[in-house]
Amino acid sequence: MQGREIVEDRLYADQIKKYRINWKRLDEALMTLYPALLGSPELFPLVPGTQLRRLKLVGFLGVPPLSIFFVLTDTQIILKTAELIDLEE
Repeated sequence: MQGREIVEDRLYADQIKKYRINWKRLDEALMTLYPALLGSPELFPLVPGTQLRRLKLVGFLGVPPLSIFFVLTDTQIILKTAELIDLEE
């Protein structure tokens, strides 16, 4: 479905703060993924047994590698949580 907006859950924002990630750098890194996320969010894999989907963000100019978990509604893509990715993953 086209026309969804991306919104950030409070927990997601709190985790980004906890990891001390620069918001501007994170936005720049995510901009490379937003076209795919907005165009075909259903293509991102579901976490088994949940409604969460996972987006993997490769490290980018001071932003560590992250797993970003999100859910879909008819009108929104809600970024729920962010976790650091183990470099061996």
